[in-house]
Amino acid sequence: MKSSESPVLLTRVCSSWRAIAFSTPRIWLKVHIPLPEDPSFSTGYGIITDETTLSSRCQQYTSLLQLRCDVVREWLSRSGTCPLSFSITYQAFQQTRVHFELPHEMHEIFNVLLSFADRWSDVGISMPDEIYYKLQGNMKPTPFSSLKLLKLSLQKPSPMINMIRLLAAPSLRKLTMSAYQTTLYITGNVPQPIWNQLTHINLSSWISDRCLLALLSRCHHLVFGKFMVTSSHWTYQPIVDQEDILLPCLESLGLHDEGVHETMTIMFNAIKAPGLTKLSYYRTISSHYDDSAIPLLVPMIPLLSNSTLITDLSLDGVLSSQDIQECLRRGEGVMHIVLGKPPRTDPSGHIYYPPFFDEDAVRPDKFDLKLLLIGSSAVLPLPKLESLEAYNLASLADEDLLDLITTRINAFKRGEIAALQSVKLHFQRRRQKDITEAVSRLAKEAGIEVKLDLMYAPPDDSRPFDPFSPSLGVMWDDCLWSSEIIW
Repeated sequence: MKSSESPVLLTRVCSSWRAIAFSTPRIWLKVHIPLPEDPSFSTGYGIITDETTLSSRCQQYTSLLQLRCDVVREWLSRSGTCPLSFSITYQAFQQTRVHFELPHEMHEIFNVLLSFADRWSDVGISMPDEIYYKLQGNMKPTPFSSLKLLKLSLQKPSPMINMIRLLAAPSLRKLTMSAYQTTLYITGNVPQPIWNQLTHINLSSWISDRCLLALLSRCHHLVFGKFMVTSSHWTYQPIVDQEDILLPCLESLGLHDEGVHETMTIMFNAIKAPGLTKLSYYRTISSHYDDSAIPLLVPMIPLLSNSTLITDLSLDGVLSSQDIQECLRRGEGVMHIVLGKPPRTDPSGHIYYPPFFDEDAVRPDKFDLKLLLIGSSAVLPLPKLESLEAYNLASLADEDLLDLITTRINAFKRGEIAALQSVKLHFQRRRQKDITEAVSRLAKEAGIEVKLDLMYAPPDDSRPFDPFSPSLGVMWDDCLWSSEIIW
């Protein structure tokens, strides 16, 4: 809502522009509304107790809220009959008292927004759940008939599970939500008709494996799904007679899997998604994991066999060599594979590396890329592979990488596999050999182009790593290592 930015800026050029801007509803259909937080809290000081300072801050707070309320009312009144897209945020810091009494002006802002409820189309809400439920308390029985997209982030969850009325909107199609107490057992807290109409669901807070199983069984029109799955508290109850989960429209599925192995296996076996083309899977071990149990293949693997159109595959987390081999064997249609996650970067985009490397200690890679060598097994691994991405590699040698690329180029020349077009790898070691020219020559001879994007740890010529050095842990500027640099 800044006067230096569009659309307000357009009203300050001249009277003609101002008249045109005010009579053009479509430029007023979007707005972001940041709500100032509790005036008794200072980000640099904490809770303010001085009465004089607090009184002054409260006056400023009230004036700001009233001004913001007036602007929102005027802004939305210019939008005519257009569908509205807005976001509203209340940033609560760790020490903030989210239970403080909301001033009249904040309730007035909520009421202004709710007076346009029949035109809400795309809505983003980010605030503590206690503040949201005060907003929801202002809601009159209304169907929110135009609401199609909802992004909801409820911070600082309370132990109470409350109904979120916006989820019952009859036209809701896309849902992004982070609200732990709601998503964990979401199928028990949301009116049932909603699920059959949703096409996009992104839950960035945990959902139990049992509830996900029930949820997917009802989402027959789901196109995109992304979920964080945890184990149910009633894992001792077996699942019997699970019917097929029919997802004929599903194209993309992403899962952070920490669920019970048996439940997740049943779910993946039940899913029938013939149109699935993109699968992202991250497996972690839940607190219910039994170390003494016989190692089992990750639950996701049956889905690779059931959905034969998967072209994009991402894998990360706790995956054994056998898991990877099975994924490569069953991913016959995969054209783009991503192994691991990109490394952390600073705000300028530079990758964080430890200042020193112990050259004698090389940890094994989580993903053994040599499994992609042609000729290493009787089965051709990923015969349609065109793009390879892998991160946080350490033990794979540059010479081995050159062998991998060479065998795939030669197999392409024999007509056995698709041409490898892109290789993007991130190493946690320094470069051993420059393979760029060799790869370029091989690709040219095969009549193709292979784009190499290889990231290595930067050279450290100043001093070697010495674990017994008395200056270990001191940076170049003689400052101690910080958590910003060391992972």
